Amino acid sequence: MDILAVINQCEKQMEAALWSLEAPGQHEQALQIYRDVETRLDGLELGDIHPAYMEQQRVLSYCLMRQGNLLRQMGQPQQALALSQREIAAARASGDPIAFARSLMANGTNYIVTGFLEQGMRLLEESRKLFESREDYDYRQGLGWYWILQADLINAGLVKQKPEEAIRAAGHALAILRLIENWIGVARAYAARAQALEKLGNADAATEDRLEQNRYESMVEKR
Repeated sequence: MDILAVINQCEKQMEAALWSLEAPGQHEQALQIYRDVETRLDGLELGDIHPAYMEQQRVLSYCLMRQGNLLRQMGQPQQALALSQREIAAARASGDPIAFARSLMANGTNYIVTGFLEQGMRLLEESRKLFESREDYDYRQGLGWYWILQADLINAGLVKQKPEEAIRAAGHALAILRLIENWIGVARAYAARAQALEKLGNADAATEDRLEQNRYESMVEKR
């Protein structure tokens, strides 16, 4: 059995589920695929001296992160938090700094959503510093999504800041993600900014942002 081929297949299966199921809102079906992938990866039973161990851990961390994201959206934040320690341990074992930074951000979100604001914000700031450390695409993408997350947390009332701060955070995300043509992120940033503008009663500007959100979402659908 080609272990690396199996791991690569698992990652491709998750990416397909992300776009064909998770993105359109078929959360239960996507979650089942992610859980099946987790079982398959765990079933490889690789020791930490195996040449493919670090790659397996990187993909496992991503798998657990996708599950956690879905569980939060499905109103199960405690279950998402329960995955956090395994996720971050796998990311650390992978030796991949992007996997680790993404895991820090996901774990920080889990802590905040379940009421542990201080711990969560500390992890988010640690992830931000890692994303800011380089200019590669993945680092810039991670930083853009960090700012989207900040706006979303403010809009949801989980971080006690004014709507103006959500607008500022969304603006940072737009500036970063437009440059790297991360259109789904651009759409999400417009959505976050529109929500904050609506809270401020600026209906015209919010409508313009909603139109931009729709335009960029349509660009993603055509991919």
